[in-house]
Amino acid sequence: MMGIQRNTNGRRQAMPRLQTGPSANKFANKLLEAKTQLITAVLSGKSSYVQGDDTPLRYRLLTDTALRLADLGQTAAYFDLTDLDYQFDAAKWMHNSLRLLAIQLNVSLPENDWWVTHSEADPIAAFVQFLGEKVLPQAQKPILLSFDQADQLLKVPLAADFWRLLTQIEAARMQQPAFMNLTIVLWGSASWEMLAGNGRFPTAALNPIIL
Repeated sequence: MMGIQRNTNGRRQAMPRLQTGPSANKFANKLLEAKTQLITAVLSGKSSYVQGDDTPLRYRLLTDTALRLADLGQTAAYFDLTDLDYQFDAAKWMHNSLRLLAIQLNVSLPENDWWVTHSEADPIAAFVQFLGEKVLPQAQKPILLSFDQADQLLKVPLAADFWRLLTQIEAARMQQPAFMNLTIVLWGSASWEMLAGNGRFPTAALNPIIL
């Protein structure tokens, strides 16, 4: 697992400050409630969107949940969508994401010829095919894909490609048994309707958890 509380996609993240006094109790209660909701959703195979403006709470939830899920046997890969600020080519972004996925899940990267052949027509479909053929059949544990900074999807050029990726994964979950061991969690501050509305993605496919 990556050092997600401080380092995501190669960029260091500020650690949340510890709180004291009455606000600490409120923080702890909100954290416990949200962690229970999220862990229950992931373990039952339900994908989720975690929405909250409280950045320290969101990051504490992300790190605490990651540690608890690891204890429970859940394998996870974490991605920071601020990376899309610097990506303008879907094939390159998918290839970079595939490398991050393979490193975090400790699976072999596909041969270069495989990637070139399969990604030429549609790199999004190639990524999903890699999940279905190379990752999920070998997985001994359920797999979580976690995407932080989902608000980036309101402005980055490759936002439509990201939604297409989620749509193809969701379709695979409906058709291929192996994909039932895969869940998705998105993290952001914008409302789920604002992010996924207007036909970008079926809003009912992810369970909203509001902090």
